[in-house]
Amino acid sequence: MMRIYVLLFTVVILAGFFEPTIAQQEESSNPFSLSVTYTVDIFGNFNGGNATGLRYMDNLDVNLEAHFETLPFGLGGTTFYVYGLGNQGSGISALTGDIQGVSNIETENSWRIFEAWVQKKFFLANSSLLVGLYDINSEFNVLNSSLLFLNSSHGLDPTIASSGVMGPSTFPYTSLAARLKINPFSGMVIQGAVLDGVPSDPANSKGTKVKLRKSNGVFVIGEVGYHSVSGMELQQRNRTSRRQNLLAPGISSDNSIALGGWFYSDKRDTFTDGYQQTEFGIYALGEYEILTESEGEQIPESLQIFGRAGISNTEVQEIGGFFGAGFVVKGLFKQRSKDQSGFAVAWASAGTEYINNTFIGDGRPEKAETNFELTHLFSLNDYADLQLNTQYILNPGFNPVLDNAMVGGLRLILGF
Repeated sequence: MMRIYVLLFTVVILAGFFEPTIAQQEESSNPFSLSVTYTVDIFGNFNGGNATGLRYMDNLDVNLEAHFETLPFGLGGTTFYVYGLGNQGSGISALTGDIQGVSNIETENSWRIFEAWVQKKFFLANSSLLVGLYDINSEFNVLNSSLLFLNSSHGLDPTIASSGVMGPSTFPYTSLAARLKINPFSGMVIQGAVLDGVPSDPANSKGTKVKLRKSNGVFVIGEVGYHSVSGMELQQRNRTSRRQNLLAPGISSDNSIALGGWFYSDKRDTFTDGYQQTEFGIYALGEYEILTESEGEQIPESLQIFGRAGISNTEVQEIGGFFGAGFVVKGLFKQRSKDQSGFAVAWASAGTEYINNTFIGDGRPEKAETNFELTHLFSLNDYADLQLNTQYILNPGFNPVLDNAMVGGLRLILGF
């Protein structure tokens, strides 16, 4: 904990030399943007699962972005980005036994460089190229509205998140990548990325590890999407996959839809002994704003619904399918126009081959795990949010032995 406070103090002092927000950066000639987000989760499992009890977790995000348009280096349209990440505490999923992840900041205790990349805009082709350590969920398989929720499946489809040896390049492990994005006309975005197939180091995943091995293969992902915001700039980067979204959102779109697919070049063992298959999947997602923000003229001010679905190769994947949906209400209560409330469901189905070839205790795995989440976020001021959260988990971890789990907790978010 002491290291966290020392780092926070250092960052706050340094912040005086930089512009604290992207919006302020755009209004000045300072090419640098520095932001810090500190998140604390306190969760309790009150019934069911592996055991009851309380757990504490925290997460520190430090982001430094440099735009070179105003510097005399001849690097117009070039952005450099570094993202430091620190996590401490113990996980709640050890108590619940769930597979989807009750808290989206739960991971091993470590400090690391999470992202470090350079992006170059090509204005004539209306495109951009990014190279470096990169989180796929910053731009792929992202819905702004669903990120109010704390369960990990509402950030990244678990058929993707649970794939590979260490998962794809996303929280908490990232790998080297090259990403190309094209904006053929307003609102339309076509993007693809090629990444090292095994992020970090499976033998020692703490800290920042970049190890390129031929045996890793590559992970490839592509997506075609449409965002209804008029004049949306191609070069905006949606960083909403991390907790920073609540205090410094990226692309804000009232309506969007996307289709995508992914695969690994390195084949994996199937649940049936003796052969291997390619690991792949497809997904679709969308969100729609039913009520538009009215600046206090109506209650609630806005209502947005979302949905996400994905499937993967069940010969090699434990999670064979996913469906998630929910709604988010802004300004549900009078005089609390910035607060957000929401309810969501995350349904993860076990793959057929996993069920047929696996025993948990004395029985076969359950067919699906379902998570129901109810949450309310209090916007305290421009620098702090407090979020109350409860989740009910049916068939945690596909385990036929475990009772359904009841979880409650709170999250505190501080942004500078």
